[in-house]
Amino acid sequence: MEDIYEKILWDGYGLRYRGGSRTRSGLVCRTDAGLRELKKPRGNAENLRLAYDVKARLRQNGFPSVSRLYPAQDGEPFYRKDGILYTLEDPMPSAPLAEESAADFVKGAETLGRLHAAAKGLQSPHARWEKDRLPGLYARRRGELAKIKRRIDHKSGYDPIDLLILGYYKPCMEQTAEAEELLERGGYTALAEQTEQNGGFCHNAYKGENLRLDDSGSIFVAGFDRCISEIPLADLAAYLRRYMKKTDGNGGGAEKMLAAYSRHCPLSASDIILLEGMNLYPEKFLRLVNQYYNKRRACVSPAMQERLTAAAGEQENGRRLREILQGI
Repeated sequence: MEDIYEKILWDGYGLRYRGGSRTRSGLVCRTDAGLRELKKPRGNAENLRLAYDVKARLRQNGFPSVSRLYPAQDGEPFYRKDGILYTLEDPMPSAPLAEESAADFVKGAETLGRLHAAAKGLQSPHARWEKDRLPGLYARRRGELAKIKRRIDHKSGYDPIDLLILGYYKPCMEQTAEAEELLERGGYTALAEQTEQNGGFCHNAYKGENLRLDDSGSIFVAGFDRCISEIPLADLAAYLRRYMKKTDGNGGGAEKMLAAYSRHCPLSASDIILLEGMNLYPEKFLRLVNQYYNKRRACVSPAMQERLTAAAGEQENGRRLREILQGI
């Protein structure tokens, strides 16, 4: 195994490998240029090219709390060996943000606001903007759910997951249709066009495991390998959902998160409407339903049944968040 790391570092980056230690996300290597972390990223080549440009822009605009992504000797922000992509970065702090209290999430939301503000002016040839990506996704998922219900209706008998889908079908369809309407009312397409022109991105995995604390308590942001061209509000909506999932959602935490984010990226009335729509949309439930029914099933998976039940229950959090947003 040591020989593989040595070869990747030398062939890909021209560095000498002098030992290393495993981390949760990769391998911290001692090299002749200092410590570097070698990783197998989750994103594809285009995600990584965009991530490289995003990180460069963030640093230029005064947000240094991201790891430097080193280009390989061929100029790409990754090295490809035997069809597998590898990235080389500066090591990050290892302690994740706890996400145990509202205060943790408020701190994370404030950092997210600074992150999005520092991305202004981003222009990357690797950005792939779809002006109606989210409205199109919502409409497509609604159509897929209707198709799945028709398949269930034509079956001679129902399994437990079929019954679960039938029980949640009507409220799920109603929430998805209302979420689509809110995106239209909030001006999603216009905001996507504006973000493309002015610069911006969506981290797409902004959560505890990618938020690292150094010894002083400052947050460093990792996990850029899945970033996409999308309105930044999608990150905030997902982080609000995560707050509701990880805590009881009481004590004004969501309002404090919005205030902390707004100190760096002020939220307009249209932004609040878009956040309502993104939080009302039953994203996890519809994604799991689509995954389950589009696979060949030999038997009902108890694990999937449990995940779907939990995802359906989380939709109450989406409705609670919408009420909070309506009161702002």
